[in-house]
Parts: sequence; C-alpha cells; structure tokens
Amino acid sequence: MNGDAREIRATGGCLCGGVRYEVRGPMRDVVVCHCSRCRRAHGHVAAYAACRTADLHLVEAGALRWYDDGDRRRGFCAGCGASLFWRASGRDTTSIAAGTIAPPTGLRTMAQIFVADAGDYYEPCGPGERHDAALPSG
Repeated sequence: MNGDAREIRATGGCLCGGVRYEVRGPMRDVVVCHCSRCRRAHGHVAAYAACRTADLHLVEAGALRWYDDGDRRRGFCAGCGASLFWRASGRDTTSIAAGTIAPPTGLRTMAQIFVADAGDYYEPCGPGERHDAALPSG
C-alpha cells in the first residue's frame, strides 16, 4: 500500500500524541455502548466507529498499550491514558473511539447498545436505534 493521502479516510490519535493513526478504507458509523465494561474503561459511555483491522495504520505507536479484557483487547495510550481501540477475538475489525477521530468525521450515531445496563446516574439520550444487548451482527 502506498502513502497516497487520497487513500486516507480518517486520522486521529490520543490527547498527548503518543498514539496517532490513519484509516485507509471504509468506516462503520458510531455505536454508543452503555455496558459496564465500556463505562469503566471510559468513565462514562463509549462511542466507537469501526474499520477493518487491515485498514488501520499506526503512524505513532510508541505509547500504545493493550489490555486483555476477557474476549477483547483494549488499546490505550500509556502517556495520557486515552482509550483508543478495542478488538474482539475472532473478528477482522477494530473499533475506534469516536472522540479520537479528527473532524470532520462524516460519521453519525447509528445505534446505542446495552441501554438496559446504563448507569443509574443518567438516561440514555441522543440519536441512534436502541438495543438492550449487542447489535445482531455483533
């Protein structure tokens, strides 16, 4: 794959710049997750876009660390602590924390999942179809 900037669909990274990435391919719109694992990892709900793992290119990865969270791995910055990615075992996609993607993203919120598990301190609100569990396609 060459470095032609026209191939880049999105760029982004963490707060301190210790992790920077490019996405060179299509991206799935954003899914907001209310599960307790995402809320603990982010301090509140999580919002993730996704791409094929092969389309995610790390430009700067010196501070990237991975945490094994059962059936998934969560990528975060060791410098600033930002949550950036998660990957489920057996899938060829990587989810990307939507807030780390540089605007304009061209993305929209398509769904909210695990709304039945939402914290007791807020009401799920905003756009997207509501689901009490994961999306049917995973």
